[in-house]
Amino acid sequence: MLIQQASARLVFEGLLPSLARPLQADVTTLERFCALMAAEGWTAHVSALAFDRIYARERFIFAKRRGSPELAGLAMSLLHCHRYGPTSAR
Repeated sequence: MLIQQASARLVFEGLLPSLARPLQADVTTLERFCALMAAEGWTAHVSALAFDRIYARERFIFAKRRGSPELAGLAMSLLHCHRYGPTSAR
C-alpha cells in the first residue's frame, strides 16, 4: 500500500493490465501524466484515471487547455487513447 501526501497519485495495489481496464493506457504513461500535473500544482490520480473514464476525460481536457506544452501533448495522446483505444494511439 502506497499513499503519498501532496502528490499526484494514490495507489493501493498494482493496477490490472491495460487491456483489462476501462482506459487502456499503460501505467507508466499515466504516472508521467500525474507527475506533470503535480509539477503544475494540479492533482490527478493514477487509479482514478485508469478506472474512471469520466474523471480521466475531465483531467485530460483540463491539462490540454491549461498545461505546459509537454503536459498538453501528453493529454492529447491520452485523449486519443481514451476515445479510440490503444491501437490507434500507438
